[in-house]
Amino acid sequence: MKEKFDKIVNSKFGRTADRLCNSVWYIVAFGFVCVLSHTFDIPVVGVLLLTVLLVPALLFCKNSFVLVPFLTMCTFIMSEETKPQSGYYGKPLYIVVLCIALVLLLVAFVFNIVYYKKWKCIFKRGYLTISLAVVTGFLVIGGLGAPSMSWTGVGMALAISVTMFLPYTLLINCGEYNGRKTVEYFAWAMIAAAVVIFFAVVKQYAIHDINLKNPDKDLIVFGYAISNTAAAFVVIALPITFYMVYIYKRGYLFLIVVALELITIAFTFSRTSLLVALPGSIIVAVWLCFKKKTGRLGYYIAFGIAVVAVLAVAIVLRQQIFDLVKKLFSGNTTLSGRTNLWKSGFSAWKSYPVFGLGIWYLPPINNWYYSFHCTPLTYLYCTGFLGLLAYLYHRYRTVRLTFSAKLTPERVFVALCILAMLCNAMLDIAMTMPPHLLYYGIMLALIECDVKATKRDMQQKEAPASASDNTAEDSDNAAADRVQPEKGEVQ
Repeated sequence: MKEKFDKIVNSKFGRTADRLCNSVWYIVAFGFVCVLSHTFDIPVVGVLLLTVLLVPALLFCKNSFVLVPFLTMCTFIMSEETKPQSGYYGKPLYIVVLCIALVLLLVAFVFNIVYYKKWKCIFKRGYLTISLAVVTGFLVIGGLGAPSMSWTGVGMALAISVTMFLPYTLLINCGEYNGRKTVEYFAWAMIAAAVVIFFAVVKQYAIHDINLKNPDKDLIVFGYAISNTAAAFVVIALPITFYMVYIYKRGYLFLIVVALELITIAFTFSRTSLLVALPGSIIVAVWLCFKKKTGRLGYYIAFGIAVVAVLAVAIVLRQQIFDLVKKLFSGNTTLSGRTNLWKSGFSAWKSYPVFGLGIWYLPPINNWYYSFHCTPLTYLYCTGFLGLLAYLYHRYRTVRLTFSAKLTPERVFVALCILAMLCNAMLDIAMTMPPHLLYYGIMLALIECDVKATKRDMQQKEAPASASDNTAEDSDNAAADRVQPEKGEVQ
């Protein structure tokens, strides 16, 4: 049986499928399916199409990084009209179709793990394995002894644990990291995800005719996320889009994508994402003026045009912009109620400081998971001070890992993606949302793989030098041995 599979996998068809799944067109296909199913409210069709795309990758691709497009966009097929709470999936036909798709994906995934012998290494310990295990462990037992602990909370904690840990361990142990090629593949996936969200925003504005002077954020919902959490996806995509600006000679063309991502964030009216995205983009754009190596003149021109255009718009529409910003941030002295939320959480946590209140202490609002909108405080209140220590230990390990080898552009920009996510999560819930944590697990794996590759390259460069030094030393010793002492000379 294995011989038959070998022939199929190594056939022209199998090699072509492998090559296509590792191309940009494969990522574009995922994005197109997500836009299609979300725009026309046909998620079941979207699930079938995603299955058609993913099964060949599982059958013919050994490299687990080919799963990145699916992991980053699998949740985007759901619209507000077809989210699970709407009862859309209750029809018997839809249930049957979804079960068939699930079975096909599970069989293909098991085949991938067994045929390519990934089961031998998939759970091999990585640098961050222990810290991730400790963090997720405290999430699961968070609220121990408190009346607010519930099986629903345990289920959410397990979902958080799986989505944080599985992409990480799968990619570091079963992925074939190829430096720039792999990070560029991730960058295209993130750009595709941002474009999908852009079209989702366009759809909501087209349907509801949202008034920009007095926007109703409750109308900016997408099924897989509300405005704030959707904008958080785009915030993560911004730094890796700048990576494309950096590596390509005509990378300044990707500034158009950066502008599109900033517009998408702006029209979600997510204040937290804007506070992270705008200054962050300015800092990185200015930094690239000094660091970009190829196509610098084109970048200078494009960057200068962008600055002039922004200033011109700001001057011409200054009153409208001022009124909109004032409306957007009106009453923000209490951070939209966040400080009151933090105070109430602190009052409740004081009674259960060791294991906290549990991840489900705050009930969901409008069927959406809710938390304390600040990652450190969420860990403190939900898992106690032990859980917070575990999270801080994990943060220390990630920083140490990032700087444990000579920095590369790939690792710097992926680390900036994580930094953007963490900054956003200081006032939001991205670090405790399973869809966002899929991104987090992927980015951790990319950083660790890059560290390993950098160290390996350095060792290979040092090895020939050491070998040549040893050869020279051996030659000198041999020459000395050939010189015989004269008679009567002390040996």
